[in-house]
Amino acid sequence: FPEQIREGLRPWQARKLYRGQGFRADPANPPTLQVPAGIIDPVIGRSFAEISFEGRSQHKSQEMGAIEMRGPIASSLVLLDSRVTAARVEQSIFDGIDVTVPGLARLAGLPDGTLQTHLAEMDAAARKALDEYEPIDPARIVPTIALGLRATRAARAALSSAAGSTDARADADFLLAFKERDFADALARAAGIVVDPLADDETVVQGTSVGVSVRTFLPEGSAVKVTGTTIAAPAGWTIEPAPPERAGGNPGGPFGRREVASHETRYQLTVPATFPLTQPYFMEQTRTGDSYNWADTAPKGLPFAPPLLTADVVMEVAGVPITVSRPVMYRYADRVRGELRREVNVVPAVALGFDSRLLIVPLGATPNQQRLVIRATSFSSTEVNGTLRVRLPQGWTSMPAEAPFTLKGAGDKTSATFVVTAPARRSVGSFDLGAEAVVGGTTFSRDVQEVAYPHIQSHRIYFPATSTAKVFDLRVAPVRVGYVMGSGDQVPDALRRMGVDVTLIDDETLATGDLSKFDTIVVGVRASEGRPAFIANNGRLQQYMERGGTLIVQYQQGDYLARMMAPYPATAPMNSRVTEELAPVSILQPTHALFTFPNRITTADFDNWVQERNLYAFNTWDPRYTPLLETFDRGEMPQRGAELYARVGQGQYVYTAFSWFRQLPAGVPGAYRQVANLISLAKAPR
Repeated sequence: FPEQIREGLRPWQARKLYRGQGFRADPANPPTLQVPAGIIDPVIGRSFAEISFEGRSQHKSQEMGAIEMRGPIASSLVLLDSRVTAARVEQSIFDGIDVTVPGLARLAGLPDGTLQTHLAEMDAAARKALDEYEPIDPARIVPTIALGLRATRAARAALSSAAGSTDARADADFLLAFKERDFADALARAAGIVVDPLADDETVVQGTSVGVSVRTFLPEGSAVKVTGTTIAAPAGWTIEPAPPERAGGNPGGPFGRREVASHETRYQLTVPATFPLTQPYFMEQTRTGDSYNWADTAPKGLPFAPPLLTADVVMEVAGVPITVSRPVMYRYADRVRGELRREVNVVPAVALGFDSRLLIVPLGATPNQQRLVIRATSFSSTEVNGTLRVRLPQGWTSMPAEAPFTLKGAGDKTSATFVVTAPARRSVGSFDLGAEAVVGGTTFSRDVQEVAYPHIQSHRIYFPATSTAKVFDLRVAPVRVGYVMGSGDQVPDALRRMGVDVTLIDDETLATGDLSKFDTIVVGVRASEGRPAFIANNGRLQQYMERGGTLIVQYQQGDYLARMMAPYPATAPMNSRVTEELAPVSILQPTHALFTFPNRITTADFDNWVQERNLYAFNTWDPRYTPLLETFDRGEMPQRGAELYARVGQGQYVYTAFSWFRQLPAGVPGAYRQVANLISLAKAPR
């Protein structure tokens, strides 16, 4: 991997390689080792198996709740390859590998005896500190930890003249650096040191400033000496000392109390006007298909980049200098959850976007008008004034051409409505429309999505403030559609884009309302799991069909058939799905109304799909159902149970497991044409 070497990474090889055996034993390939997972950890009072089952239960959207099993339980591992000599019957994955501190030099590949004195001193200090540790008086082991830290630093210094290869010395130093951080962290903890750098705001607008207080708290009577503080900020930022906050300012704490730090240094940090906005590093560059791109300097392998700002406090503990580094955070009090902390983010003065990122424009000989709303949000603490406008394709117009706006402070929002007109005799294609805000000669044209939950850091994802207009041949019959939402999807929004009159059917309407007012009722994905009222009132939907209504049911999991909610018997003992989004599709009933009215459907309408063809198809079905489509993944048997039609009394029923809920938000033209036919079925000639 020469590209990794160029980035400064060193060659490295795993000593042993295992794989899990899985949930079921394989007598022909017995495990090399069984790791006991059911043993109670005395510190946390639970076994790791219990914790793992709790973690599995957090897959709430996938219904993976599990019993937290107690007692003996093991994870089986099979050794695939090894570079060390170990016992035939292993007791630990570390068999044959010396992972003790005295064995560090040999583990790195240095000759026997290298750094022996220093490593022994490190090991002795760690053992003595563990033996002498008192939870109610941790400071008593400070001198012992300080000895271990000195020995670790001496070992790193001795490496420069130690025998052995350059690679071995580098590997040893890599491991010793971890030990040095461990000792330094233990020393700070034992001494009761708390470094807490706080920013005045969570967000700082490009070209503006933010204040930071680097605060150190020490136990009363502590002999720790603070000798200096610094702020580490990205290149280009200006860092200047600032006077301390006035004593008469906002006390911040409950009941008017103030925090009094043992040592505090105040800074003012200024962000360049062109500094990049803070967002996940893998979102900074445009994706290639479904693959992310990032710069060579990105922190590959980390879920997110390190915090922008870090404070370093240099101090002396038991005669040993250490540096304690902590990320600069913004803290605030949530009235329910209490104190929350967030990393500092660079943001734009204004973010904006359209109310809809997709427009569906049918072909036609007359102009087509679409209503678009631009919404704008301020991140600036000062008033922002400007104009909003729509960037249009050639020949398109908007009314008004632009609209003034004012945002008084951070978090303030506003919007403006534009009527966009597509010209007559427009051509088939995809056209981008852009939202722009012009403020003092600067144009803002990016939207933002905030991912903010109490239990994680907030993240902001920026993307072009655009809306895509898809122009294609599309016809829809004048139908009234009722929609039974399931676990949640965007299909109703897509129907409205086609100009369809859609009503979300609530539980009361399902139970007692007049369903006959709807020409077609569409059931959302997984409604049999997410809508108890749908289950309870399935008989009313059956009656709706018998009296002439048309019911379109999108994919449901196995409980739908287990509860016998389909009008005629069918089975789905397994999740039959076609995962290849471009899998071949055959139309089995080309003259059926679903393929002729009001749009003539061909196999071209299955082009450019995303993610998958279908999921949770029926496997067997009553002869009163007519299969309409056939598809298959490569190497698998043809599947015909993903779209079935049946007459029910005077009405009609369609089970369609094709993934319309994915295709419609993605703007796939063929999906819109087929869904238009599905909901128009009530008006199709019979």
